[in-house]
Amino acid sequence: MFKPTGLKMMCLGACLVFVLLVVNPGFSQEKTQGLEKKYAAIIGDYEFDLTDMGMGTITVSFYVEGDALWAWPSTASSAAEMEPVEGKEFEFVVDDPDEGTYEVKFLKDESGQYTKCHVINDMMGMDVTGEKIENAQDEV
Repeated sequence: MFKPTGLKMMCLGACLVFVLLVVNPGFSQEKTQGLEKKYAAIIGDYEFDLTDMGMGTITVSFYVEGDALWAWPSTASSAAEMEPVEGKEFEFVVDDPDEGTYEVKFLKDESGQYTKCHVINDMMGMDVTGEKIENAQDEV
């Protein structure tokens, strides 16, 4: 019959730590890469003209980190996690306790590419469409 001794318990604990530290980050990296592939068509920087709201033009960066898609407006000090809308491709919500709910929908242009982003926030009176900013690497 197996009786765990102190040494065996230490070995078991060390194996558990190894699995958590080594294997788990690999899984997380694979998940991130999977999301980057899934969202490749919409990832990037988008420019929004919010002059009517007294904010001028802002840029929002959409990117994958960890196991989520994030939005980081140039006017914010941190990014916000975007929650996918079930059953809707490239539609998300962002809940902000102070500013309300942002509804974010990525749209195709005339050529079928995702180059537009429509954002609605009823609490802020926002209904704006931004354009994807072309990067030099996108043109190569």
